[in-house]
Parts: sequence; C-alpha cells; structure tokens
Amino acid sequence: MKPLSSKAKPGDLFYVPAKNKEGKTGFVIGRYIELIPTNVGHLIEVFARFYTERLQSINEVDKSQRLFRPIMCSLRFAEIPRWKVLFSDDYDKSQSDYDSIAIAFDTKLWIGGKTRSAMKDDLREFEDSTCWRMHHIVFRVNANLAGIFGPNDWYDYHRVPKGHCVDDPAAKEEVIALAEAMDARFKGWEEEEKASKPRKWQVAQP
Repeated sequence: MKPLSSKAKPGDLFYVPAKNKEGKTGFVIGRYIELIPTNVGHLIEVFARFYTERLQSINEVDKSQRLFRPIMCSLRFAEIPRWKVLFSDDYDKSQSDYDSIAIAFDTKLWIGGKTRSAMKDDLREFEDSTCWRMHHIVFRVNANLAGIFGPNDWYDYHRVPKGHCVDDPAAKEEVIALAEAMDARFKGWEEEEKASKPRKWQVAQP
C-alpha cells in the first residue's frame, strides 16, 4: 500500500476512516480523479459502501453509489495519518460520469473540465468550491453515514449536530482517534499479509 499524496494517479482507490450510524469503526473507499487546473484542489469521489474488514481485491470495491457528490481536497495530512491507496486499475474518467461533475465557484460553474459564467442564484444547487481539509472529509463522511445528509445534499454546517461539528474540540479528537485507529489497523493488516507470504530462502553458493 502506498500513501495517498499529490502524486496520486487517476483511478487510485484509497480508504477514508469512517464511523457508521451504529457507531462501528471502519472505512469507505474514495477514488482520485484529477488535479483541477490552476491547482485549486484535487478532485475525488467517495463511495457509499461501509467496510469493517480488509478488502482482498479490487473486485470487492463497490463503486455503484456515491456517498456524496465529488469534492475538491488538499491531500495535505496535517492533523491525521496519511490514508493509503489500496488499489489502482485501468481508469477512464467516464467511469466517474466526469462530464456531469459540477462545482460552483463565485460566479462560474466548473463542469466536466470546462468553466462557464453563471449567476449566483443558479449555482446554489451545485457542490461549492471548498477545498476540503483531509480530517474534515471524515466529518462529512460520518455525517452522511449518520443520515444527516443525502447523496445530493451540500454540506450545511447549520444542520450538523454538535457532536459532528468540525469546530467541536471533542468531535475533532474523536475524528483524529478514529483516523489513528484505522491507520494502525491497516498497518496491522499489511504486516499480516507480509507474514503470510512464503519466505524466499537463499541457496548457499558452493
């Protein structure tokens, strides 16, 4: 497993620490799409399926439904351990319905890689141009898994209960602890995989 970084390739599938509605600790899967030109942010999508056990192959990744609309993020892991890329495959942006991905800027709409002018009132229905901090993505994932928001809702801070707010110190500590626990779990799974592989014995030279 390689760390998720700005060197990610389109189609890289990575884990995002998560907690479901019942309070179980696990993860969801995200997919790297691209760096939006002028470096405004890295475009990713996050899928809805929640996992508690290690995935053995890419075929186990359920990409049939997004947890929320594609967002931009920084890929800077200042507060939490860096997530890991689990799988990579032959990827075409059409698999993400790229031409329909829309992000609202101040007076412009970015859609499918192209930018056009738009009135502010017309932009309200689209995902805004927030470049998400990485631990804030965990907050959003957990809020959607808890049913606070639906897959096509934008993140409305005022609808979020106190225990899910990004500015709640206790909630932030919980998210950091969740990220650290999942980092340790993935490292443990990686060590188990290494230990299960047969050793290569060196043959002594005469």
